[in-house]
Amino acid sequence: MDIHQEFFGTESSIALMKRSAALWSLIKDDPRFAYYGRTVALSDIQTDTADILASVASLLGASVAYYFPKFKADKLFAELKARGFSCDRHEHYWGGEAAYEASRQVLDKYDLPSDLSIVALDKMSPNELVADVAALCQSCDVMPVPGAVMRGQSRRGINLVAIDAAGVPVASASSFVMHHASGARPNDVFWGMLATREDRRGEKIGLILGAKAIIHMWEKEAARGFMTGVRLDNPSSQALCNKLGVTDSDWIYASCINNEVLGRASVTK
Repeated sequence: MDIHQEFFGTESSIALMKRSAALWSLIKDDPRFAYYGRTVALSDIQTDTADILASVASLLGASVAYYFPKFKADKLFAELKARGFSCDRHEHYWGGEAAYEASRQVLDKYDLPSDLSIVALDKMSPNELVADVAALCQSCDVMPVPGAVMRGQSRRGINLVAIDAAGVPVASASSFVMHHASGARPNDVFWGMLATREDRRGEKIGLILGAKAIIHMWEKEAARGFMTGVRLDNPSSQALCNKLGVTDSDWIYASCINNEVLGRASVTK
């Protein structure tokens, strides 16, 4: 299989990612936009945010504005709903040097269970393993990204996987470059896609993988900010992020959704 044709998830999610990849190929040189495989997002908030979100959502089915101020969310959502769109939000968690230091402390304190080993997906990873990691993400209600992103090919970054003795993935964590080099926040990266198989939860596996991903991106990709979207009603994800120095900010991920185009895909977790 061509790794650039590896898409996973529901039919609507796959369609969204394919449309997003096509749009990104046209606007990737515009520093206002960001992308790590799910949808094209706005990362430079200005007075035209509602117009841009509406336009992109009309094409793709969904778009997201990162770094959108919480205190302006109600006004933005009211305007988008008046135009016929649906809206969604995740809290924008962010960490800088404190996340790097917290991650180093986590690795000093905890060891991976002895029956597990860690691999980083790359262009040589078996298609079956990549598909299994995507399936693991889906089982944890996490939308996977295309295989070319998971492998670190179309976006610089890393997808770490804990596998057991049989080579079966039990946990995953990722971090990818997403912003334009000349944009407002070129050294902020996506961090997340934390997924742990239900029977292996409570063993600090996700915490360890998340810490390793942060350290890798800080030391190898010059990342200086780590961002992820977290639901208000997800205390377990909030707690894990806090342990790694990735904490709630004054922003949200503000999502604009065209349900007729999108279907049922979720784009931010």
